[in-house]
Amino acid sequence: MQIRFTLALLLLPFLGFAQITESGTPPSFQPENAAFFAKTTPKAVVLPSLNVAQAFQEDGQTPGQTRFAAPLAADISPLQHGSWTVLPSGDRVWRCLVRSDKALGLLLFFDKFELPAGGRFFAYSADRQQVFGAYTPQSCTPSGKFLIGVLPGEIAWMEYFEPAAAKGQGRIHLSRVDYAYDPNALYEGESQADNFGQSLSCNVNVNCAAGADWQSEKKGVARILMVFSSGSAWCSGSLIANTAGTTVPYFLTAHHCQIIIDNAMPDFPMWRFDFEYEAAGCTNPATEPTRKSVLGCERIAYRAETDFLLLKLNPIPAAYGLYFNGWNRSDATTGISKSALIHHPSGDIKKIAVDNDALTLQGQSVNWGGQFGISAPNTHWKNVPDVGIYQPGSSGCPLFDQNKRVVGQLHGGVSNNCTITAAYFGRFNTSWNTGATADSRLREWLDPANTGATTQNGYAQPAAPTEYIISGNISNHTGQPMVNCKINLTGSATASARTDAQGNYEFRNVAAGGTYTLTPVRDTLPLNGVSTYDLVLISKHILGLEPLPTTWKMLAADVNRSGSITTFDIVEARKLILGIYPVLPVASSWRFLPANTVFSDPTNPFDVNTTLNDFITVSNLQANFTAGNFTGLKVGDVNDSHN
Repeated sequence: MQIRFTLALLLLPFLGFAQITESGTPPSFQPENAAFFAKTTPKAVVLPSLNVAQAFQEDGQTPGQTRFAAPLAADISPLQHGSWTVLPSGDRVWRCLVRSDKALGLLLFFDKFELPAGGRFFAYSADRQQVFGAYTPQSCTPSGKFLIGVLPGEIAWMEYFEPAAAKGQGRIHLSRVDYAYDPNALYEGESQADNFGQSLSCNVNVNCAAGADWQSEKKGVARILMVFSSGSAWCSGSLIANTAGTTVPYFLTAHHCQIIIDNAMPDFPMWRFDFEYEAAGCTNPATEPTRKSVLGCERIAYRAETDFLLLKLNPIPAAYGLYFNGWNRSDATTGISKSALIHHPSGDIKKIAVDNDALTLQGQSVNWGGQFGISAPNTHWKNVPDVGIYQPGSSGCPLFDQNKRVVGQLHGGVSNNCTITAAYFGRFNTSWNTGATADSRLREWLDPANTGATTQNGYAQPAAPTEYIISGNISNHTGQPMVNCKINLTGSATASARTDAQGNYEFRNVAAGGTYTLTPVRDTLPLNGVSTYDLVLISKHILGLEPLPTTWKMLAADVNRSGSITTFDIVEARKLILGIYPVLPVASSWRFLPANTVFSDPTNPFDVNTTLNDFITVSNLQANFTAGNFTGLKVGDVNDSHN
């Protein structure tokens, strides 16, 4: 007897991406713009070609894996590559093409993807038959990461439209391109429409007769594309209800889904959850269906004993209309007369399997082998479906009782293609309260008021609040709070606020769904802290005699905001000291950067790889935003003598 896990492993691919998009056509496709773009044809950025023979050799050393693409390092941004075209309106368009010879397809992985209000981003194939976008600020994620693909062929085009009013505000950096080399393992239908149907034909689509009574519950089940430091994989899972009936997007799946790749760290901000990815009817569709995707989550609780993993997804758009599945945590070991599982085998469209017999308690231990250990007796349910099956990729899918409440999640089992001997599910009631701490059990999260309920019915996705709070803190670079500092809110709404004695501020009743920009302002007492001693220190830095000790002091020395420290900064500061300037002509007396700014080279804050924003953009506000934190520095004061 062979115990099998029910995940689908993909070693080192990053698959197609489906976030919120808007209709639209790339500006370069529009006939009225043809003459403008003819003048600015970008030079291709050529990446190395993959050693395909070596890739297949590596694949052969790991039987059963389904890698179809391998990574190529990239370092591409509008600051360094491609070309800009200025339109008669003053708006401009950046275009860049990436090529890797003989690739079957390319996947674009961004570690920085921030679009300003009015910005639109597209990616498309060389023949323009496959177009992704328009991506807008509403498509952006809190992590700043983004994924687009698969674009068929060896060339991928990127095109970014930036309004004149937002010039320079877009932040885009392509850090990785995955090279698709195996046509037999391409999982998604974005490059070839008939490649999404990877599961066995004995699977049953959720909209067949067997799923007729499960039309609400299916809306809570999603396919998970899991991203790790060394690869990605498929699992399944479900939104799960809580006794308060709130919109908190808790999501139940399998513990082993987060540890499937040896020594690989899960990149939870890049995990993608695809809802309503299913056939419209019982027959498999000829083209890939659309999906409603959520990108990013955080880990809340998990435990190996019952193989459960509870996640909290990033906010779900209210328009999705999903379903939070109910649960049954009763400790009874009998009484479940019928069960069903809804899942995504092999990452394919949504399927259902039904067992018309009673669930049985697995009274013996189950040895999963290796790092996955042994499940103790009585911690799992066992069933054998009468209709449908499960496969790799089904791991973590919900097991429902006859009352349509979740009683467990799929761990694995014994199967031979379309023949299922046993399927094992970690028991929900054991996961509820047997962990020693809150992060190893379900109780605190799914019963926040400690009602003691043993069952909870499912419910439709509640209406989201229409207003939220945006808040943060402003301190100087030594950590002292900046009191009474003004901060402006612009974008979908306009307002201003001032910081309190602790440097905190907030904007209340901010409309959901909007895109907002936070910009601190202080331009008073320009001479405060600026003296001839600062001029001496700046001069010593320029001459290399005594470099300024911190990146923040170097930024303060850039008095004319030129992006460098030169004698011109000394001249500007001297004019201020002598009273020739009442205020600095270019810079405000204070400069602000997001507190989480990372300097790629601490000895050079002006390095091209460091983004020096003086604002924070909040895109598609779907929850309270509390990370509007800024660090302020007094321009010209490099010895911190300001009051």
